[in-house]
Amino acid sequence: MPPTPQPTFRHRVEFRLYRAFDRLLSAFPLATVQAVGQGLGELAFHLDRRHRQVAIDNILASDLGLDARRAHKVARASFRHFGELLLSSIPLMHAEPSDLDAQVRVEGLEHFDAAAAEGKGFIQLTGHYGNWEAIALAQSRHGRALAVIARELDNPLLEPELVRLRRRFGNAVIPKDGGVRGALKALKAGRGVGFLLDQDALGMGAFVRFMGRWASTFLTAGTLAIKLDLPILPVFSWPEADGTITVRFEAPFHAPRTGDMDRDVWTATQLMARRIEDQVRRDPRWWFWMHRRFKTQPRDGQPAPPQEWVESYSAAFPPQA
Repeated sequence: MPPTPQPTFRHRVEFRLYRAFDRLLSAFPLATVQAVGQGLGELAFHLDRRHRQVAIDNILASDLGLDARRAHKVARASFRHFGELLLSSIPLMHAEPSDLDAQVRVEGLEHFDAAAAEGKGFIQLTGHYGNWEAIALAQSRHGRALAVIARELDNPLLEPELVRLRRRFGNAVIPKDGGVRGALKALKAGRGVGFLLDQDALGMGAFVRFMGRWASTFLTAGTLAIKLDLPILPVFSWPEADGTITVRFEAPFHAPRTGDMDRDVWTATQLMARRIEDQVRRDPRWWFWMHRRFKTQPRDGQPAPPQEWVESYSAAFPPQA
């Protein structure tokens, strides 16, 4: 493990601003913080032309079938949502257990228990949809802790603070550097390992279909699922009209294994991307549309998967009616 860098003047300023901001937010009801966050998201939507256009272009280029007016509306709602998420996550992570229970409703814990009961660990799957920090926090509050792979913050003063908050109710944090080794250790102990599988993997992933387009996707979760025959547990969250958050676990599933490792890993990854896509289609307002998810596209040296794989997958897992 590399040595912790010494904090710079900028790091110390950022840390003091964070502490002041934390105290300021704690002085207001959560509903007020959420409203201010939505307002900041609205402001960002109007001022940040580049990311606004990325979001609208992503929506129009997807196969949701939305026209320009509706795409603009979804993009605006997404900005407002992520403004609220950014601002409200700090007091939410500090919340007392009773306040957390009142703010986050968890459904489907029996599915978590079913995945854990297999005794070999499992992949907990979600995406940048709703409030993923609330998922990990609330489930561990209910005695269902997991291990989360997370990139360390650049600020060495803020990183321990974030790790402490994420570990409040028993979750483990695995640094992204050496994440596979940490994930294997957690799985060997029978724990679930959380993956957010909707980030552009650049040249380090494989292409799967997502929202009607090719999307470069990391293969780590799919490789672990196939090599170790792990259950995959989808879980998603979304905001409710009253300001609370719903977290819902879905039934776990196993990806098919045919003995063709490359093909099976791709199929597992495609199945996981499909679960995230299904949730986005239910209500696209809560997905992170301003991320350049589709920046990396098939080209020489990084081609799309064989057509035979795609056709076989499509025949075995047709779109839901």
